[in-house]
Amino acid sequence: MKTFTVSAVDGRPVQRSKPTRSGHGLCFRVLTATLILTGAVAARSDAAGVTVVKDGKANAVVVLPEAPSPDETLAATELTAHVGKISGATLATAENGTVPAGLVPIRIGLALCPDAEASIRAVGNDPAAYLLAVREDGIHLAGLSPEGTLFAAYELLEQLGVRWCIPGDLGTVVPSAKTLALPLQETVQVPSFGGRSLQGVADRTWMRRMRLGGLNAGSHGMKLRRRKTGPELYCQENGKPTHQLEVSHPEVLRLVTEEALDFFRKHPDAKYFNLSPEDGPGFGSSPWDADDMDPLHGKISVTDRYVTFFNLVLEAVHKEFPNAGIAFYCYGQLMRPPIRERPHPNLLPVLAPIDLCRYHDIDNPLCPERRYLKEIVDGWQKLGCDLFYRGFFFNLADQGFPFPMTRQIGSELGFFHVSHFNGCRIQCMPLWGHQGPSLYLACKLMWNAGADPQAILADYYRACYGPAAEPMEAFFNGLEDAFATADYHTGNVFDMPHILTPELMRRLDGRLKDAEKRAPPDSLPARRIHLTRLAQEFGKANLAMIEAWNACEFMKAKAGHDRAVALRDEGEALYPGLYDKNASGYLRRFWGAAIQATSEGLDNGNKIVARLPDEWLFLLDPLNGGESLGFHVPTMGTRNWMPIKTYSQSWSNQGLRYYKGEAWYRTTLNVSRAFKGETIHLWLGGVDDQADAWINGRKLERLSRGAAPCGRPWEFDATGTLDFDASNTIVVKVTNRALNELGTGGLTGPAMLWTKPGAAKPSGELFKGIESGHQ
Repeated sequence: MKTFTVSAVDGRPVQRSKPTRSGHGLCFRVLTATLILTGAVAARSDAAGVTVVKDGKANAVVVLPEAPSPDETLAATELTAHVGKISGATLATAENGTVPAGLVPIRIGLALCPDAEASIRAVGNDPAAYLLAVREDGIHLAGLSPEGTLFAAYELLEQLGVRWCIPGDLGTVVPSAKTLALPLQETVQVPSFGGRSLQGVADRTWMRRMRLGGLNAGSHGMKLRRRKTGPELYCQENGKPTHQLEVSHPEVLRLVTEEALDFFRKHPDAKYFNLSPEDGPGFGSSPWDADDMDPLHGKISVTDRYVTFFNLVLEAVHKEFPNAGIAFYCYGQLMRPPIRERPHPNLLPVLAPIDLCRYHDIDNPLCPERRYLKEIVDGWQKLGCDLFYRGFFFNLADQGFPFPMTRQIGSELGFFHVSHFNGCRIQCMPLWGHQGPSLYLACKLMWNAGADPQAILADYYRACYGPAAEPMEAFFNGLEDAFATADYHTGNVFDMPHILTPELMRRLDGRLKDAEKRAPPDSLPARRIHLTRLAQEFGKANLAMIEAWNACEFMKAKAGHDRAVALRDEGEALYPGLYDKNASGYLRRFWGAAIQATSEGLDNGNKIVARLPDEWLFLLDPLNGGESLGFHVPTMGTRNWMPIKTYSQSWSNQGLRYYKGEAWYRTTLNVSRAFKGETIHLWLGGVDDQADAWINGRKLERLSRGAAPCGRPWEFDATGTLDFDASNTIVVKVTNRALNELGTGGLTGPAMLWTKPGAAKPSGELFKGIESGHQ
């Protein structure tokens, strides 16, 4: 009698969890399981397994059911194509199911494997689950769905050494062998997450090869665009309606319930109706709110309000559809668990922690916000809720700096699995030159959360980079170490110059050069390394751009920007589909327009009068009484003001990460008499999120309103307010109430005085006579 053992795909014992009851009945949460004949795992000989190709000739034939589904047909196509690339052999398809004598049948589909369903369901019931059976009488590929059968084919190909490291031919790794054999096995795999999605990855073929799919939950909005609503149905702030519906209004409940019923009547088999507030703030106040303050926004948590509403909608819907559920975004002010209202078991919170630090993993002791995420999850779990993860595997508002996330992905997906998350839909901005390892790891762990992340990555580096695996692994580990040890948490790219230091970038360059020497020219590993080289150079160009921008050296900033654009264009041309368009949008939105306008202004005759300092005096004004108290008056004493940096350090780095309210900046500088009679403007390169300005006690007219926290400068008319060859007091009041980016606030960019073209022009070169200013 043959003995069977049970092990995980990575070789570790399976720990079968006890069944847990969700709102939709009994469900099992199990790690991916594999049944393998003892002693056969490492064997590759005919005696211990089944030979598919021998000495370059096919030893097997593909057998499809009588009426194959598209996915079953695709499974056959993928098998024959990849086996042909590996060995040069052509696997034929058996006509009418007849297997020629002497050939091994590869039977595809549940219809040809009658015992497969019971074997699979003994482990789990996910439609993507499958059996790969390699027996002496042939090979069987069968899933609980046709897609599961396709995934079984991909398992077989991976056992033969095929890897899909990144999308397309560039990322496909196909070994070369004239003989292909598989060990005897009964492999059953059930995904760790019922939903597995990387939102933003465009290559559907790659996603299916990585076994993504399943449940997708969550979206913004109350779905009332087709229904007439008046202003009385919306939340009020400052006496005006916002874009958020007032869910405590009976008419809103009636309209939304009708929408939910319409949806389930059209989709009676659907599990969830997606229902959430609109994106953004504007919640006002509601009688359904509980007394629970959100520490990230400085505003009331609205979770009790919406859980009350969703419970009422479900109560009405269940009269017709008793198993219906509602999936809603746990997002912004709706992330904390409710403290008063208990959610119905059929509510699915879709956790989207957009307001938390993005640089660190959930176990990093430097980062309180990732620890806070654990508390959020624990709070929802104590209420009996299943959860769905709607995370972010990129640095939001970042134009594409080198930023792998393998440590975060490696720790957090395992945590979400043991925390009973039903699925993951992760928003990405795929830039494969530096995100290849992290996105590959994410796919592998979404399928099998119990696998060893380090083993997956080691396999990735070997497959992707071949002889250059060692320096490329060191390159990515160097990046990971830099972020893991960085006590920085600000959103956007404000902290990138502090983390991606010149020393680090030189060290990374050295590792890339080592890899480039080891990879044969024009080989696939060499081309993959070049993709990372472009990502590295793109990061360096952006660092140079930011450094020049902060120094008010706008022509140099434009050169850095243009270099980054050229690298992006080169990459898009050489590697189509491997550059996300959102990165180009962020570069244009946050930097391109401002740099272009500023450099054109200098070309058109504008001249810098004085560059304002990085460090100003600073005073908080939490009660917003500063203007009445005369904080802008030049003679006011400043003993109780403190120094603060502007463009070189964010609020977060100076102890103000969670401050919301007013604050005042103050500095002094001399302006040369040579500029007397000129039209002079005060220019602020970045403000989060509102600004007013005074010079020598006179309030300045605002000429242009900028964007928070950066991307469009603020400009004020300073003409006629300056004393020349004398000290001038410049005061800026900043209001920071909205969470525009993590840990920003106040002045976020450089500042200067500059002249506009006029009748009289000061002589000299552009930067001649510029004074840095002083306090």
